[in-house]
Order: sequence, then C-alpha cells, then structure tokens
Amino acid sequence: MPLLSRILLFAVVLLSVTVAAVPSVESEAGRTYANPVIPGFFPDPSVVRVGEDYYLVNSTFQYFPGVIISHSRDLVNWRQIGHVFEKSEDLDLTGFMDGCGIWAPDLSWHEGKFYLFYCLVQLTKDRSINVRGNYVVTATDIHGPWSKPVQLTTEGNDPSHFVDTDGSHYLLYAGGIPKGGATRIAKLTPDCTRLAEEPRWISYGGEKRAPEGPHLIRKDGWYYHIMAASGGIYDGHHQLVGRSRSLYGPYEPSPHGPFIAQMDKTSPLQHHGHAKLVQTQTGSWWAVYLMQRRIERFSPLGRETGLDRVEWGEDGWPQLNGGRGPSARAPVPDLPPSPALIRVEETFTATTLGLPWQWVRNPLPDGSSLTERPGWLRLSTTSGDLDAPLARNIPLQREVALRATATTRMEFAPSGDQEAGLLCYYDAKSFLRLGLTRRDGLRLVLSESRKGVPSILGESPGIPAGPVELRVEIDGLSRTFAYRVGEGAWTTVGVVPKATHLSDQGTPLWGFTGTMIGLYAVGRSTGERIPAYFDDFRYRPSVP
Repeated sequence: MPLLSRILLFAVVLLSVTVAAVPSVESEAGRTYANPVIPGFFPDPSVVRVGEDYYLVNSTFQYFPGVIISHSRDLVNWRQIGHVFEKSEDLDLTGFMDGCGIWAPDLSWHEGKFYLFYCLVQLTKDRSINVRGNYVVTATDIHGPWSKPVQLTTEGNDPSHFVDTDGSHYLLYAGGIPKGGATRIAKLTPDCTRLAEEPRWISYGGEKRAPEGPHLIRKDGWYYHIMAASGGIYDGHHQLVGRSRSLYGPYEPSPHGPFIAQMDKTSPLQHHGHAKLVQTQTGSWWAVYLMQRRIERFSPLGRETGLDRVEWGEDGWPQLNGGRGPSARAPVPDLPPSPALIRVEETFTATTLGLPWQWVRNPLPDGSSLTERPGWLRLSTTSGDLDAPLARNIPLQREVALRATATTRMEFAPSGDQEAGLLCYYDAKSFLRLGLTRRDGLRLVLSESRKGVPSILGESPGIPAGPVELRVEIDGLSRTFAYRVGEGAWTTVGVVPKATHLSDQGTPLWGFTGTMIGLYAVGRSTGERIPAYFDDFRYRPSVP
C-alpha cells in the first residue's frame, strides 16, 4: 500500500478511536521501566532493528488477522502498526482448533527486505494427529504487501532466520528431542524459498523438555545458539545458551547456567523464556522474551512481552540483567523516549475496526458491518454457540491490565434463543458472558463455560426493548457484571470472585493465549441471522 494511502487509512481509523498519550516511563519513574513492556496476550516476541526503528511480532494462534506487528524507537513504548496476514486467502484458520494456528513468528531484515518465518500448527479434535510446518513470507515495507506464503518444512515449529557473514541464509527450528540435540538447522536457497540441504541437528549440551524458540547470532568469531528455551511451557520454563566456533557445532553450554531463569518462586513474574536479542544503534544489547504475571498461580493475561539488558562478560558469555535474572523494573535503554498512544474508546465511525481488534478465526464475509448503520458495529447471529470449536464472527481485544472496566451500548431484538452481548473469552471451553436473550421476555443472562462445563450465574428481571449498556469490572481474578437502561443506575447481574478459568492454567486445552474481551452474537440452534448493533466499546485499564 502506498505511503499516502496508509496515512489516510490510519487517519480514518483514528476518527473512531479516542486516544491519549502515555507519559514516558523515563519521566514517570526516574529513567526506569516496568515489565512487561507489552502487556497482555503478546507471546513469543521477535524483534529486529532497522536504523533507529524497532519492529516486533508476536504469535496470534487461531486469531485473525494473523501476526501482530508493533513499532518502537526506545524498546519500551510499543504501538501496534498492522498485521502480516490481513486476507483470508493467505491465512485460512477456519478449521483450526484452539491454541493452534500461527506459532512463534520470527521477524528479520536483510539488505532491504523483511523476512517473516512462522509455524502453522493444527490438531485433530482428539489430538491424535498433529500437523505442523514452517513457512516464510517477505516484504520490502513492514506495512506490506507481503508475499504469498511458501512452505519450507512439513515438520517442526518455532522457525528463525540466520544470515551468516558470507550472506548465506539458514533456517533454524525446534524439531523434537532426539539424542544429541533439539534444534534443526538447514541452509536455504538465496531467495529463502527452499531448503538447499537436508536439516542437521544442533547439540546444545544435553536434552531438555519442550525445547523451543532457537536463534543464532554471530559475535566476535563465535556462533551463539540463543536460545533453545527449555523446562516445559509453564513453571520451570527457562532459556539456555551455547556457543561454537563452527556453525553446526558442537555447541558448549554456558558455564553460568541458564541465560534466563526466574529463581524467585514467590515473584508474581514467572515463566520467562523464548528470547531474542537485538543490538541498539548505541551499541547496547537487549533481549525481548515472554513472561507471565501471576495472581496466586493463575495468569489471566497470558504470556506477555518483557525486556532486559544483556551484558557480555570478559569470558564472552552473555548474561541477562547482570546475571540476576529477569527484572521487574530496570533502567531504560539509552535511546530517545517515544511515548505511545493507548486506545480509550471505539465509536465504530470508521469503515474498518482498529488494530487491537482480532477475530476468533477468519470472520464470516457477511457476518458484520460498519457501514450498514453508520456509527454502529453490526454483528449477525450465526449457527452454533461460543463453545463450538469452530466458533467465528467474534471480535475481541486483548486484556492488558489486571484491573480494568469494559462497557458497551447495544441494541438487539432476539426472536428466540439468540443471544448477543459482552464477552470475556479465553477459548471455546473457557469464557464468561453477559448477553441479552428472550426468556419469558427480554432478559440479560450471565453465564460461563468453565473447562467446558456450562452454567448460568445470574439473570436480570425483564428489561424493555431498546438500547442497553453492559459493563464488566475486572479486579484481579474477580469480575462483576452489570447493566443499565438509559441514564439509570447500574444494576449488578452477578459477581464471579474467582474467574480462574480465564487463564493459561485454567483451560482444559492448550493454554497458549490469554484472556480477550469484546462482543458476540450467536444464534445457537435457531440458525437465524438477527442483527445485534453495538454503538461503542470502551476498555479502560486501571493500572498496567
């Protein structure tokens, strides 16, 4: 898309969104920042520097559009600027199970071209068949257009791109746990569209459980195998590093132990790993990595993106945060601060949804509209319910704070069992919703699915037809749902004191994502297409 067109599109989207400047962490906290630097469901970060600009991508799994792109100039304040996959023909997630889809994208830049390597994963419902493969797309502009996907392997996951000093391109990926190593490496053709040789195994000093996220860098004559994340996908997750004078190894493990490991089991910050390094234009080194913030033992926001400085010792080994492990707060990088913008409310006056919105899989082409009734988002009810593994047409945003309030104003006239309203969603088995339906008149019903077990938690008395406002107040693991008609007082429908099912640890499926919040309209068994109109949506974090 030409630059002028992108500017005009961004301006149009801003018309429907109220934004406010986020004060620089430098001015707020004496030149320090707090982790995570990108709060909410932003796992598997991969970062690259192009001049003074930093670009970062995260996994999006079964959500569409695919692969979020964020931009920063100081590594601390990040703003979403787009997605890699915006057309369903380039990424059709229609039949993908929860927790599948795009895993661990890796963004790189070489000689004027961006490369995006990613993994596509699918399971059968009983998990008996696990199909995965690694792909690549390229672009000369971070905003696209991106090339059509090219599949490179029919196995493995978490691919990354390495360019050696002679200009040769290589693919690295996690390929299981064979004897002697867990990362595979293969030379690519110069255009990166095919393997130029059979993959080989890299040994990094022993077998570990659930290795993932391998990266290579070359520094001072050494190849550093960073990282080979290990230790499982939850507690005990950590990151290893090895080095070798030869590209293919053998790699010796660091004598300093894990490169990243949270040793304080009482800290609310846990599950650190899957890091990638970047060197700033001032010469310092930094690592972005995934992490979780825990309430008790639950992480409702999923895996978030953290940041820490990397220092190279006299022995040539890298250490994170001076060897102290991941930080909760640390000095800011020596870069000019660049405050970001946060969304305060959406009024649906643009012709496209803003960047924070994502759909559960590809949306139905005629399932929604922003032009049918200007200033309103129309969602049409569809067959089935939210607990269907292939549920679609559900627009959501990431929850980014442990305390927040979300509201929406809706008009909906169900004829029967259809329902529409406000949704807190982890996956098809784990959600909370406050919806308007017809049950002896119009009523609001608070219901949940907790690990696949549905239940009704509260119900309003009959309400008149016409607009109704819905609200959820989030306080840690607690959620309070309420409504009001007109300018009347808010009426509580129900309180969920322990919404532990809205967390990585609370779902019966793969807990790889994070809690989302947004809107829905379902027809259940009726199959009728009835419109639900939403006038606005406000998500207001209280604290990060």
